[in-house]
Amino acid sequence: MHRVVVADDHQIVKDGLKILLGASQEFEVVGEACNGDEAVEKTIRTKPDLLLTDLKMPGSSIINGSVKIKQKLPNIKIVVLTAFDDSEDIYRAMKAGINGYIMKDTSPDKILNTLRMVMDGYSIFQPKINEPNENKKDQFIDKYKLTEREHEVLLGIIENLNNADIAKKLYISETTVKTHVSNILKKTGQSNRAQAVLFALQEGFLQVKGGKIS
Repeated sequence: MHRVVVADDHQIVKDGLKILLGASQEFEVVGEACNGDEAVEKTIRTKPDLLLTDLKMPGSSIINGSVKIKQKLPNIKIVVLTAFDDSEDIYRAMKAGINGYIMKDTSPDKILNTLRMVMDGYSIFQPKINEPNENKKDQFIDKYKLTEREHEVLLGIIENLNNADIAKKLYISETTVKTHVSNILKKTGQSNRAQAVLFALQEGFLQVKGGKIS
């Protein structure tokens, strides 16, 4: 069972999440917080497997706090559950090492599925903040010597698909997908899927929907 700290400045949201997580029998809430400072303190003290947190609460920024948490607890997963879908916030969250970013109007089943995927090692960011930049796509592929299949797998990663879904979409085996993912990370010099997406944003392979990043 995964141990979770829940952080939100609205008690009704925390109560709802505790009921949802408890009913799943996969997650155990071991602490709660109502602001950014308390979220950092409670998480570092209780050492949970997962911090499920609102984005904009009183106190310090949870994005900045996540950097501090990751320094103390490098294996923890952090998922933001928020009503804000500003592209700059999502980009900053990715850069801070946050593992998931989902909207509060997401259905309970999808919230649980996202948390399961994050605990399995995936990074899930919704809504999609990016789309391929056709003007720079070929330049990126040539620069990092991606094969056509690796390009297709990278697009699957960008779509938040897991390896099994990518395999099904491309009619290849999951083992083959894992090999392509490993090659993509090696060629781009990134350590994980989330960093590969962030790198693609920085390199101009992706463009942000509805705004610019800096």
